[in-house]
Amino acid sequence: MDATITNLGTTQIFVPGPNMDLLPTGDPDGKDSAVWPDVTVADLDSQAAIKTLVVAGTLSVAVSHDPEDVAAATVGSMSPHAMPSYAVASLPTGFNGRVAYASDGRAGAEGASSGTGTLVVFTNASWRRLEDLAVVAA
Repeated sequence: MDATITNLGTTQIFVPGPNMDLLPTGDPDGKDSAVWPDVTVADLDSQAAIKTLVVAGTLSVAVSHDPEDVAAATVGSMSPHAMPSYAVASLPTGFNGRVAYASDGRAGAEGASSGTGTLVVFTNASWRRLEDLAVVAA
């Protein structure tokens, strides 16, 4: 997949990792936006600077999926039609509003170690299941 990163702010920003130098929003030469080609979820997860700037409203990241991404989904890779999936113990560092699927997360009245999976959101410093905002457990 490709990620288009746009500077929404009024000052120039350097984005480490993909090494992008983005001019302020509305730059007449179009240098306020750049494409990070063939990016993965892991690439984006490892970019704390990007996540911080997105949460602050200074950057936007739009992801477009190539036909290869959809085909790869049949072999367990990332799909544009599915949430990123993690075991509860492997949920990554989150930021408020991040959404994922906890593959062994307990929903409703499921017992310990018998979770069948649930959607989760990162909020208030924890991954929480969407159904009741309780901290997710396996």
